[in-house]
Amino acid sequence: MITMLKHDVEGILEKADYNYSEYRGCFDIIAKRSEILLLKVLENVDSLQKEQAANMKTLACSLFASPAVVGLHTRKENLYDDIVYDRFDIPTFTPKTLENILVRDNWPLIYRFKGGLFAEVDSEKLREGRKQLGLSQSQLAKKVKITKKSVYEHEKKKMLLHLDTAKRLERLIGKITSPMSFWKTEFPEEKNSPLTRFERDISQDLQRMGFDTDLVHQAPFNIIAKTQKFLVFSDAEENPRQIEKNEDYLIKFSEIVEKPVLVITKKKVDIELPVVDEREIKSMTKRDIIRAVKGW
Repeated sequence: MITMLKHDVEGILEKADYNYSEYRGCFDIIAKRSEILLLKVLENVDSLQKEQAANMKTLACSLFASPAVVGLHTRKENLYDDIVYDRFDIPTFTPKTLENILVRDNWPLIYRFKGGLFAEVDSEKLREGRKQLGLSQSQLAKKVKITKKSVYEHEKKKMLLHLDTAKRLERLIGKITSPMSFWKTEFPEEKNSPLTRFERDISQDLQRMGFDTDLVHQAPFNIIAKTQKFLVFSDAEENPRQIEKNEDYLIKFSEIVEKPVLVITKKKVDIELPVVDEREIKSMTKRDIIRAVKGW
């Protein structure tokens, strides 16, 4: 069933002219058109693990990518089309909702969070609609059974409002809800710890050269090294078989995001990607790293 679901999602991406690649880890599909999407495809969206979500967000921040979970149901209920749910602060929705967004540019108006269903209110439309009716904030609040403070806050900036309240306002004022672009590329920083001594040592070597590094797990690589103008994904791996297994994933990932990949190993391996071993990296500079991957 999950294979069929992933096939459906890939069909939507093809219809929307996205280039994409699969990987089974913290994300299942990475896709790019003008923007980059990181998609986790799950029948039961409650099966998303906190660690998977954290790694998706770490990767999303580095790539300015938007993570999302695409699924069919929770443990308790089916997901409804054209409603955006939330799992670990990652937008979650059905394949049909994804299709409506990517193919038809038809964005959802309803958001499901703890506490119920919400809609985003256009503050300017709310303010102008109230004034056209000749109502004060207090008078409007009384008519729709909310506080004056709530009216004031929603007129000041775009905010989510309980769907029932939004509907009461719209019956009085007219259309005031608006689609919210919920794609996110920034999240609170969550630092991973190295899983092996080798991973820790390579990360420290890259930091010595002047790179900022983030560790990411359940991905085809495990270190993201970056400067202000340069980003490289590194697979610091001791096991040659694992390197060979990851090679195709790394190549396709690099092609899609248009960023270089560097493989760092205990011993040299014969693959198509740039490779340096742990002895070489000890004497390398930032310029050496950039030169090594730019030629690929």
